[in-house]
Amino acid sequence: MSDTIIKSLLDCLIPGDQSGWPAAGQHGLTSRFRELLKSLFENGDQHLATLLAELPDNFSSLPAERQTALLKTIEASKTEAFEALVKACYASYYTDPEIRRILENKTGYEARPPQPQGYQMPPFDESLLEPVIARGPIWRKVP
Repeated sequence: MSDTIIKSLLDCLIPGDQSGWPAAGQHGLTSRFRELLKSLFENGDQHLATLLAELPDNFSSLPAERQTALLKTIEASKTEAFEALVKACYASYYTDPEIRRILENKTGYEARPPQPQGYQMPPFDESLLEPVIARGPIWRKVP
């Protein structure tokens, strides 16, 4: 039952649209969301339990406006738990390979992690440090 509510919760946080962005829950991110919640927050399971305890059993069947209103109430009263859920939701969404592909197609921006490929950077110019080195130490020695 809670997976259905979590799916609806994710859909409420990232609802998707007609332009090609899928809703987070419908995209199948429930498992990844749970994993990230546990790995990003030491009490992630407790945050989720706190939020789920505040939601009615019929949350998934409520109209979107009512779901949003309930989440706004929870956000105001259970801020820490709500913030953790939002961060895990966005992290699971924007690290998903399919979502990154959509992002790349829509923006032209190469949506890949910066590592291990990384970005090309010029070699560091150590001469930039010369004025700092020439100034000498600017601290006092502690006895």
